[in-house]
Amino acid sequence: MHAKDNEFIDALGGVTKVAKICGITRGAVSQWRQRGIPKAQLNYLRILHEEIYLYIFHGGAN
Repeated sequence: MHAKDNEFIDALGGVTKVAKICGITRGAVSQWRQRGIPKAQLNYLRILHEEIYLYIFHGGAN
């Protein structure tokens, strides 16, 4: 499973909000819950929400 990816999606406001941020469909973001967030989108979201990303994926900010 992609527990951290799911946690990140939830922390950003859920599937609908992440879909709006990325300019894609809710269905695409829903698939990330099983397949993981694609690298390009993960990097984009990391840049926009670095503190949340660091907390979830690295256990806190530097």
